[in-house]
Amino acid sequence: MEYIGKYGEYRVLACLLERDIEAYSAIKMNQSDFDITAIIDESIIRIQVKSTHLHNKSTNNSIDIDSNYNFLVIVIYDEKNGAEFFIMSRKEAEKLKGESKKLGLTHMKNGKLQTKEDLMPYKDQWSRLLAGEANEPGSYSGRTVNLPSDFDKADAELSEQL
Repeated sequence: MEYIGKYGEYRVLACLLERDIEAYSAIKMNQSDFDITAIIDESIIRIQVKSTHLHNKSTNNSIDIDSNYNFLVIVIYDEKNGAEFFIMSRKEAEKLKGESKKLGLTHMKNGKLQTKEDLMPYKDQWSRLLAGEANEPGSYSGRTVNLPSDFDKADAELSEQL
């Protein structure tokens, strides 16, 4: 795919809108550190999107994460399985990167390129944006953040009554 960066940005934008999160593409002229602006509970959330092919010439698929944003969404595209999304705060991204210059996304395992295991806890964690994590990353437990995604229809209806 030639335009993997734009593909990732538009897929993330669509995922946010599907979750009824007000979101807009950033204006690159004065918002160069992030790609999407989301508004959640009257708070402005800056989202950086980084996209890559799982099967490209790089075995590490490393990315720069040194921008000014609240959340990083990594999109790893595989022709066979489609896109996978990994959602984390900037603080979490920096912790994953550690002392490295860039954050590595993939590695070779048993002769196949795979997403690094370190990213798996962040896979499809869209609920983190809704749970208020943007204002205070790490302030909610993983169980609290994941709770809405574990609801069935009856649970959701009951929570609305509360």
